[in-house]
Amino acid sequence: MEKILAEILTIDSSQLDAIDLSEYRKITDSIGTPKDWFYMKSGAEHYRLLVFISGLFKNKTLLDIGTYQGSSSIAMSHNPKNLINSFDINQQPEIARIRIPNINYTVGNILDFPDLIIESPFILPDTYHDGSFEEAFMEKIIEINYKGFILFDDIYLN
Repeated sequence: MEKILAEILTIDSSQLDAIDLSEYRKITDSIGTPKDWFYMKSGAEHYRLLVFISGLFKNKTLLDIGTYQGSSSIAMSHNPKNLINSFDINQQPEIARIRIPNINYTVGNILDFPDLIIESPFILPDTYHDGSFEEAFMEKIIEINYKGFILFDDIYLN
């Protein structure tokens, strides 16, 4: 885990911006994702960072909490050796068009699945940003003694 942390902390924006995301153009166009979001430079959006992080794990289950239009799960699926479990409390119709074999979409509350949380070395909680889920999630990971990486995005929206 220390090696992974070191790699995350030492990657720079020029390396992230050099990641080619063009293979995802057909998928993101078909689901109606705002076209600029997924392809923005690092620092403006987090998708290139998620692609990079996915490559640091092998044969692991990574969690995307808050599916919405599926963009984060698409980026996290970049390493086909990992399984991405994406959870949302609401059915998201856009994801029906995403056909990536290493992504599982689930309608449900991840807090009801502590075993999935504990076994995932990387979690992206990206839900409605009113602070209520974040607080409940933090309580849960403390309760189960979680020992992995968590990347909170949109931290200034709360």
